[in-house]
Amino acid sequence: MEYAEFDAERRRIVRAWGREITDPEQLASVVERLREQAATVPGEADLARATRYLTTLDDLVTEARTPESDSVRRAADVLLRASQPDGTPAERRARAEAGMAEIARIAEAAPTRAERDAALEMNEPLAEIIELIDLDSAAY
Repeated sequence: MEYAEFDAERRRIVRAWGREITDPEQLASVVERLREQAATVPGEADLARATRYLTTLDDLVTEARTPESDSVRRAADVLLRASQPDGTPAERRARAEAGMAEIARIAEAAPTRAERDAALEMNEPLAEIIELIDLDSAAY
């Protein structure tokens, strides 16, 4: 599998979550299939980049499996919107940063520490997206 094919499938999965893919176990299954295919991505740099993106997809699966509370649900909605793969790198980075700020506000208002912590954990995939965008821009 070429990196471009991996990236196209990763984007399709992210777009499909919550629309065509609504079951967390189905999401886990498609991510696992992509992981198997990604092992064949040629080139050390592209394979490393694919592996980093798989980590963000693993985070999405973990969040999908997390029991819902109102705070966690709202934070998950923000994560879904903020992690959309559409747009330029600068637009995706700005969307991820805005999502992190919104999740922090939601977490601050959460009624329990556990809900606050669960909401804040949703910032991790967004931080990873920002890191990947920054690494990709530094590579060029």
